[in-house]
Amino acid sequence: MRVLIVEDDPVHAKSAARVVEPLGHEIVEVSDGEQAVRLLRSEPFDLVIVDWLLPRMTGFELLYWIRRTLGASPAVLFVTSKSLEDDVVLAMEAGADDYLVKPFRVAELVSRVNALLRRATRGNEHGGLICAGEYVLDSVERTVSLRGQRIELTPKEFDLIAFFFNNLGKLLSRKVVSISTWGRELDPASRTLDTHIYRVRQKLALAPENGLRLSSVYTHGYRLEAVPARTLHPTAPSHHSPAQPMQAAQWAPAGLAYE
Repeated sequence: MRVLIVEDDPVHAKSAARVVEPLGHEIVEVSDGEQAVRLLRSEPFDLVIVDWLLPRMTGFELLYWIRRTLGASPAVLFVTSKSLEDDVVLAMEAGADDYLVKPFRVAELVSRVNALLRRATRGNEHGGLICAGEYVLDSVERTVSLRGQRIELTPKEFDLIAFFFNNLGKLLSRKVVSISTWGRELDPASRTLDTHIYRVRQKLALAPENGLRLSSVYTHGYRLEAVPARTLHPTAPSHHSPAQPMQAAQWAPAGLAYE
């Protein structure tokens, strides 16, 4: 397995390398995010170990680039001195696979690296595909299909829905969604996020009959969740009035707010 260490402090970089290399993995070290991007564009890696505080490009910005450009792989492990709970939550919700605060313990780093690489191996067996409900998202080809039919999406719409697919079932704040999709927190008065949410709901036909629902949770954010398809049970017509067709509005899932 190939591991990229992105750390501007040579002492910390060597410390991490000395722990990971004996596990039998190939190690490549770079000192900033821009060097990491150049490498990741041209070479495959299974795991990126990254510090948050880097020159020219922060570790969080590198995480954003990886998830937007490369999808769910490689795995990303933050090893950083930023220890506030808000920082940890922000990184994990934005797509980090794990988070370790410096100074790390050798046994703990070994355990985290092994777990992430085992997970990466299982993910590679599926070729970057995420199956949810009646949908298949291909993070390599950057496509989404519903029952085998490809859905046309803009690059930004794909970035947005891919982030939800990678966090299925999680409640995601507007801040995390905007940073992970646009690389920055959007102005609170902007309707950009709402517009994109509306478009992906419409294009993907996200509804229980297709196995997924994208819900707005007031003041909190959004959640894409798997739901059982509804089964329509025909009712015998009344002797007093003809059977009425099911109205489209009856199929609208509860709590689904179109903005």
